[in-house]
Amino acid sequence: MGKRAVREKIKPRKTGEAGPKPVKSKKVGEENLIKKGIRFLKEVKIEAKKITWPGKREVFMTTLMVLFFSLFIGAYLGLLDIVYNAIISLLVR
Repeated sequence: MGKRAVREKIKPRKTGEAGPKPVKSKKVGEENLIKKGIRFLKEVKIEAKKITWPGKREVFMTTLMVLFFSLFIGAYLGLLDIVYNAIISLLVR
């Protein structure tokens, strides 16, 4: 089903004839877009109420784990870099 503009049939006015000016019709999709946006925001509000946030202790522990593993991986890659750099410098000589 395609979106079509709703149009009223307006008879052309004759010269000097008074009457209502033709009204531009709104597209069907424009009205639905606003309604869809409002419905989307209502659904977001409903879903936001379902969120369960972690406690302070859980946030603290997971932050420590991320920092620990980041430092561990960084040290490991740094050590590998030093070892490979030494091996390559021996091979180049």
